[in-house]
Amino acid sequence: MSTTAQHQPWSPPRAASARRTWSAVALGAAWWQLAALGVLYVVCVRTASGQRHENRLHTLALENRGSETGWLRTAFDLVDRLQPHHLVLGVAVVGLMGLVRGRLGAAVRGVVVAAGTLGVTELLKLVLLERPDLLEHSSSANSLPSGHTSAVLGLALGLLVAGPRWLRAPLALAGAAAAGAMGAFVIADGWHRVSDVLASALVGSIVLCLVQVAPYRGERRRGALVRLSLVVPAAAAAALVVVYAGDASLTTSYLVAGTVVAFTVLTAALAVPREVARRG
Repeated sequence: MSTTAQHQPWSPPRAASARRTWSAVALGAAWWQLAALGVLYVVCVRTASGQRHENRLHTLALENRGSETGWLRTAFDLVDRLQPHHLVLGVAVVGLMGLVRGRLGAAVRGVVVAAGTLGVTELLKLVLLERPDLLEHSSSANSLPSGHTSAVLGLALGLLVAGPRWLRAPLALAGAAAAGAMGAFVIADGWHRVSDVLASALVGSIVLCLVQVAPYRGERRRGALVRLSLVVPAAAAAALVVVYAGDASLTTSYLVAGTVVAFTVLTAALAVPREVARRG
């Protein structure tokens, strides 16, 4: 009897999710959230009732602008000072984090998520979407999605993709706090409407899913991707019910919207692929 098979070195089988294949799950998750983004846009921007609800809170925010004191005023002043070169620096940090670890693929994907989230946002806001004049004395300038929110959210998600697994929990907590605060600030100071911030949450989640569509060496968390694609739209829908159907106050509205953005970061952290150890 041949003993060749007995002396062959054993190696564990490669997990199916770690193979270099295209991911239909990630693509489906992205398309589902894109549909949710379309519904959000139609309901809040393309209908008179949606605009009426949004304008009520937006007018309150504009009337209260400049009335903040203490740490809140300091935070608003800090947001006011943000410039494009700060975003460029942030994207560079994302790429550097992956490169320092010797993970070129993670660095590239992290940069794509960080820059892509803002890029898609600006494309939608400035080129593809418009805000029709359905009410008297309403602004016709489209502001959906929020660029400031998408910038911070994209950096938070990019760091999760490029960073090491052991640092993922603190990065998720810090990113959720920063992105959620930015989403709340832009509503409270009258820069954006609630739907703008919720749309940014969906855009960030969509870009994160799209980055996982292409083949690469890593173990995708398919269940977490599906959960992300269901949870973010559901959270956005719940926020709309609380804010608009419930005639919420301005404070409640920006806190709810900021919470949705923060929750997006935390849920996305669980959907970042596991890295496969390099052979040799």
